[in-house]
Amino acid sequence: MRALLMAGFLLCNPITIGVIGGVKWSRDYNASLATAYAERNFRSECPAYKQASTWDRWTNSRYTTISWCRDYLDRL
Repeated sequence: MRALLMAGFLLCNPITIGVIGGVKWSRDYNASLATAYAERNFRSECPAYKQASTWDRWTNSRYTTISWCRDYLDRL
């Protein structure tokens, strides 16, 4: 019972809720920045990813960092 009470207090604590909200906002904001970057730059970066072989995509660090191009190959 004591543990349940402490868990309830921790979950309803305004500081805890603020931290959780801040983390969620930060993750959503970073995801929106990544999406905006991909939308702006897929025409210039994804042709190289499309022409690369599967081996290059797996082993070359240039292509592993732009693996998000996989979602944009149909738009080229």
